Amino acid sequence: MLPAAMADRRPREAKTPLVLVDARLARRRRTGVATYIRELDRAVTASGRSGVRVRFRYGPPGLPRRGRLTRLANLVLDLLWLHVWLPIEAIAQRADAIHAPVNWAPWWAPCATVVTVQDLSFERLPEAYPDGFGRYARLFARRSARRATVVIATSSATAADLTELYGVDPGRIRVIPIGVHPDPTPTPSSDRRPFVLHVGEFEPRKRVPALVAGHREYHRAAPDIPPPCRLVLAGSGGSEEALVRATAGPECELRGFVSEAELDDLYRTASLLVMPSAYEGFGLPVAEAMAHGCPVLVADNSSLPEVGGSSALMLDDATPEGIAAALGDALGDRAALAERGARARADAARFSWAGAATATLDAYATAVASPTR
Repeated sequence: MLPAAMADRRPREAKTPLVLVDARLARRRRTGVATYIRELDRAVTASGRSGVRVRFRYGPPGLPRRGRLTRLANLVLDLLWLHVWLPIEAIAQRADAIHAPVNWAPWWAPCATVVTVQDLSFERLPEAYPDGFGRYARLFARRSARRATVVIATSSATAADLTELYGVDPGRIRVIPIGVHPDPTPTPSSDRRPFVLHVGEFEPRKRVPALVAGHREYHRAAPDIPPPCRLVLAGSGGSEEALVRATAGPECELRGFVSEAELDDLYRTASLLVMPSAYEGFGLPVAEAMAHGCPVLVADNSSLPEVGGSSALMLDDATPEGIAAALGDALGDRAALAERGARARADAARFSWAGAATATLDAYATAVASPTR
């Protein structure tokens, strides 16, 4: 039997590193960020990869949005969860890293941090956000990116923003695009219906009022053959929702939030997806539409040309007049548009959830092994 002093010197069995992922926003919001968190959880679990344990922590549900008071209460819950409860849980579970998948990590953490920067629109377009949110976002995103052990950017455009705006060393940045699911039931191009689609909230940077006005101008001037396309808006919320609803005419259909099955059907049958946004960190609806063989017309800025690839049509002028002209050109030749849709499906193969999960797990392994953590 070993003496006690010698027994104390025996190496302890190494534990598998543990990473906690802040998944709370997936419980409260039906947005691209929520999709990112849920799908990453599924893909990481399906990978079956050993060497690191990953726990997605969904936290308490948010309160229903019923006015300023509930918005304030949800903000307080968010702050307490991120900056107090999650670090305490990391201490209690002896976590090796915390992954913050939405731009900002806890102010202090007892372990390594990995932060996914979805976009820096609040830096590039500060006028599009309330002053209070803008100040919070800029402060915490800058601090999180500069202090994180590993920074994940969802596009090369966002990675460049991180280096330019925050001085983040490119060696600490991993570009990991968001994944999409391939369409299991591809639709022939001849079955596409005469409507163009926009997916997303009605935030100022999305330029939805300009899209509504531009589409109206296109619709009035379009010939009868081929039949003009109506506009379908999938999504709701945002500071410009009332304006959109007030200006939408009979040629524009507001669908509100739709289920995943309904959204898949819209992607599968739309003639064209239009994304005139002033800034996107990735542009998930663009990649999702492409995976369903839907051609895309995107603004020529930020990550959109990167995601759209060679099959995308570029929108150089996002004024109503420019949008009307671009729609007329794109929709005037439906055969050429169908060819772009086929190429779009091939382009979308670049984006997979399995690939995103593998690359994210590699980022975790780097973070927990970092000597500076």
